[in-house]
Amino acid sequence: MKAAIVVLAGLAVVALVIAVTVGTSNQDDAADADIGVAQTAPVEVIGDWLPRFEGSQPDPAAGVMAPRVLGTGFDGAKHSVRPGDGRSKVIAFFAHWCPHCQRELPRLTAWLAENDLPAGVDLVAVSTVVRDGESKYPPSAWFRDEGWPLPVLRDSPDNEIADGYGLYSFPYMVVLNGAGAVVVRVSGELSTTQWEALLATAAATTG
Repeated sequence: MKAAIVVLAGLAVVALVIAVTVGTSNQDDAADADIGVAQTAPVEVIGDWLPRFEGSQPDPAAGVMAPRVLGTGFDGAKHSVRPGDGRSKVIAFFAHWCPHCQRELPRLTAWLAENDLPAGVDLVAVSTVVRDGESKYPPSAWFRDEGWPLPVLRDSPDNEIADGYGLYSFPYMVVLNGAGAVVVRVSGELSTTQWEALLATAAATTG
């Protein structure tokens, strides 16, 4: 009986070692996946920049044509924001270190897992204001670990996309109509109900 207890104890230790090793290995693999991944990249912001959004109403950018954006994702694939293509757009800006963004991103990810975007509406995520060493760095791992299902545009080191769209605080959403003009801009965490209302606003302005 004593021998059996010793054997069982030994097996438990081995199982614990294996579990710790596997867990550490998975963490190392996740970290290795982002080695060499540039967290920012050059972008082109073409057209007049929007005035900075400070929450005042009426929004000075309402009805103003938004600039076009050419950039890349964390995988190097080319992505763009092309206002005026007939499709409405919701452009969502996130900073990995922002506590509000850290709550907003998983909430929107969960919503997207259960719902489709309205017809004629595109959702574009922008990773911006990257800070090495801050919480959830690197953002490429943060978006991946949260399960974000859509491409992410990397902002430039100088945050040109954020500045071009008038970002002031996080999270930040800009809705463009099908003609490419600003419909509404909002900053701060959105509840699921508020998020769905924002999408409904975008859907009503396609074409």
